[in-house]
Amino acid sequence: MGPALLSPNEVAVLADTSNSVVEKALEQKVLRAQGGRAPGRRLLPLHAIALAATVKSLGRRLTVNDKKLVARKLATLSPAALKTAEIEVAPAVVLHVGTLVREAVERAERYIRYRDDFIERVEGLMGGRPVIKGTRVTVSAIHDRLTGGDTLACLTEDYPDIPVEAFEAAFVYAK
Repeated sequence: MGPALLSPNEVAVLADTSNSVVEKALEQKVLRAQGGRAPGRRLLPLHAIALAATVKSLGRRLTVNDKKLVARKLATLSPAALKTAEIEVAPAVVLHVGTLVREAVERAERYIRYRDDFIERVEGLMGGRPVIKGTRVTVSAIHDRLTGGDTLACLTEDYPDIPVEAFEAAFVYAK
């Protein structure tokens, strides 16, 4: 199995930034999507979260060329190395990327594991909408309940056989 890939929306949610940051990085060719141009088919690697979190933290202080340099260097790093990375963008200018992105990368690693363990699309089940595996509970229903004021505790009380991590993954997936 290859590296985990994420949609641009998943990258934005996990980096805790706006979709426009990720879309702009794609538009400027700072990030390169895999899987074609169809909106549902653009997929990004884990290091895209590190880049998006860095851009969010530093904002306009990075030029497009700086972003491309950071993206190239991030692409060569393992997930563990992303959490401690330091990247020199100019003589005597070093970004402590790991400090900026550690939490986002850890959140993404957990999400990817839970997404793969708990979320599925089954043709003919709930109209092909994503559900929690082995159930008819859609990720959109979980999202709606959590944004409507329910808590994870309420959900685990209503669905005691579903782990809380499944609800967490469903919420992010639905966003």
